[in-house]
Amino acid sequence: MENLYCQVNIDIWKKEMICLVGAGGKTSAMFRLAKELSGAGKKVLVTTTTAIYYPSENQNIQTVIADLLLPDLFKSIRSGITVYGRALSKEGKLLGVDPEFLDALFLKGIFDYIIVEGDGSRGRPLKAPAGHEPAIPSLSSRVLGLIGLDCVGKKVCPENVHRPELFCDITGCREGDIIDADMISRLIAHEEGLFKAVPSRAERYVVLNKADGEKEWSAAGKIIQRLSDMGYEPDGIVVTKLGM
Repeated sequence: MENLYCQVNIDIWKKEMICLVGAGGKTSAMFRLAKELSGAGKKVLVTTTTAIYYPSENQNIQTVIADLLLPDLFKSIRSGITVYGRALSKEGKLLGVDPEFLDALFLKGIFDYIIVEGDGSRGRPLKAPAGHEPAIPSLSSRVLGLIGLDCVGKKVCPENVHRPELFCDITGCREGDIIDADMISRLIAHEEGLFKAVPSRAERYVVLNKADGEKEWSAAGKIIQRLSDMGYEPDGIVVTKLGM
């Protein structure tokens, strides 16, 4: 399988801050990118503006937990993947840091890549953003919007959609309706949908994840066609099956 960083056109000779939003595999995508870029000899920071679990079994990952950490202290970290949060919750989640702090850290040039999870989805394959989210650092140059294709054919309900009432407002459906490619396309294209609050300078990549079988690949094809019919043109669309 082609590297994810190639599929979203990341230039390994250019430092970037990359933000992930949406649902259906953000954390897996984030660590996948980090592993690939670290494997290319890059110094990578993985963090969040919300809260994340991180894979404790993964080797070669160092974790920094500090509420008032000065950016210069990161200079002592030489290479590999660093996971950073301001505190650890009772649930074992790393609590996020302010987007402004990440902007300042990026300008220091300490890391080759800062990869940020910009919102939460409570493990659902689909979500609609609330008023306070996503929290995207303004210097993000690339935003990956994830959709879990395993939602297709399931009902619009809290078990499958994070904030279903907002999803219904955006897509024009009702709770209990069956999720299809048209609904997902409307979520992607809507200004209050998948790419809400993305900095104007940032490139947008739709990542249709969990393409496990024929049903999901068929749905992905319909989504791509529907977005084209709507005249919606992201910088790229990736259909994939991500895992650690």
